[in-house]
Amino acid sequence: MDVGILVQALVNGIMIGGIYAMVGMSLNMIFGVMKITNFCQGEIVMVSMYVTYLLYTYLNLDPFLAIPLVALIMFAFGAMLQSLLINRSIKEDGDQNVLFLTCCLGIFLTNTALLLFSSNYRTVESIFSNQVMKVFGMNISLPRFVSFLLLCLATVFIFLMLKHTKLGKQIRATSQNPTGAQVTGIKTKSIYTCTYGIGAAIAGIAGACLMSFYYVYPSVGNVYGTRSFIVVTMGGLGNVWGAFSGGFVLGILETVGSTIVGAAFKDTLVFVVFILILVIKENLNIKRKRG
Repeated sequence: MDVGILVQALVNGIMIGGIYAMVGMSLNMIFGVMKITNFCQGEIVMVSMYVTYLLYTYLNLDPFLAIPLVALIMFAFGAMLQSLLINRSIKEDGDQNVLFLTCCLGIFLTNTALLLFSSNYRTVESIFSNQVMKVFGMNISLPRFVSFLLLCLATVFIFLMLKHTKLGKQIRATSQNPTGAQVTGIKTKSIYTCTYGIGAAIAGIAGACLMSFYYVYPSVGNVYGTRSFIVVTMGGLGNVWGAFSGGFVLGILETVGSTIVGAAFKDTLVFVVFILILVIKENLNIKRKRG
């Protein structure tokens, strides 16, 4: 196989991996603080894509320019879900209620989108649509490249916020020891609401970037929800850095794998590798416990 084609696939994988990394980070951030698995994270990405579509349709707002507004809207949407529904379902004897609730929320959001927008595929145009730049003989989609740069900047901002701001320190304290955080005066319920809102905002940024080169339909959340769980499994639940790197690994695996085995089998390849990772990690955990 031509080396140039593989290099092209590798570059494309890195750029799409940025999307997977952001969605995985949003899921891992919620799990890391609240210790719940959010099964509707993919549907939140879908909602953000439709929000971007509506802003473009009615306000003629470019998807890249709409990113701050989409992030703000999705933060409010996530905070509302957390305070009105999820926070009320959290019980001390387990998270089964939250699992069922987020699953049902995902189904509700998908069917609401189907009711409002039908099953048609919808897309928007950005100022970089259909533009391609050549770098060392490789064709790179400009919308994907700009999206990748914006996602990298957003990732740096998120890490700086978590490390150096008062809110970030409160989020980390609540993640490490909720009881201890309460003793020091931190309002953990407010932190939970804020964290879920931030997770939805991160997903919103990824969704707005996606709309610059992809399309939206009601069940698109299934695609990115599944990918997000693969990413966090690769990087480890609660490990934001792991989710960041796992997203790039998944993106490269998907694009390079589709080049080698064919696009029709790329999902099969991804899930086979996912199963292998689960088996290997479980065997390592067993050996670690025995050792």
